[in-house]
Amino acid sequence: MKLGKEAAAGGIAGIFMGLALFVFGAIASRVIYGPQFAPAGKFEPSQINAFYFLWTKLAIGGVFGILLSLIYARMPLSSRLGTARRGLKYGFLAWLVIWLWNVSHPLVYGSVVGRDQLFWLIYSLFGFLTFGAALGFMRRRLDR
Repeated sequence: MKLGKEAAAGGIAGIFMGLALFVFGAIASRVIYGPQFAPAGKFEPSQINAFYFLWTKLAIGGVFGILLSLIYARMPLSSRLGTARRGLKYGFLAWLVIWLWNVSHPLVYGSVVGRDQLFWLIYSLFGFLTFGAALGFMRRRLDR
């Protein structure tokens, strides 16, 4: 698949990632933080609205979708991602690498915050899994 098609597939998969980040972020916030949906002082009052969270998640998803799909295209086994299941594996492995990197620094410097870490664990996992599944699906469609 050419890089243009790869970027398009990544952008579309990234939009799905952004939607998953929005939905699962709201669910995880409610479960972890309770009715206030965010730790006190985290956001300005103008930022606490659904539109703000939706457009930022779509932008984040689009950028990361294109970036991660282009990285995958440069990998020697990139032709193996052709199903949503294989995409889930790629999404999980990308999440695991990033998550282990993020966890290693706070552990070294002693600044792990329990509820915030749990939120980001759940939030990012569902985003990456959705991205991987959507990318695998898109690659299969575009390769036909």
